[in-house]
Amino acid sequence: MNDYLIGKKEMGIFRIYNLKTDKSYFGITKDIIKTRAEQRFMLDLGAHPNHELQKDYTATGLELFVIDLVSKCEKEDMLNALLEETIKAFTDKGITLYQA
Repeated sequence: MNDYLIGKKEMGIFRIYNLKTDKSYFGITKDIIKTRAEQRFMLDLGAHPNHELQKDYTATGLELFVIDLVSKCEKEDMLNALLEETIKAFTDKGITLYQA
């Protein structure tokens, strides 16, 4: 059954991935369903805090971006450490990040 339908909140690290440039933006989420909606809303309004990501989104549109949960976390106090680990793992693989 769809997690959204049963109200299950998944916590962890989310990524906004640009399919055209292979750049990624990472963040912490306590509820991936809510975070997807919030991130998309900010991008659609042109109000995302990451200006480089916003510029690319405005230029290319939603179709070239994926917002997904890349690492699950069961303990809220571990989210910051998991974010650092996730960013390191992706950059070690050669993934380019959107700079703040």
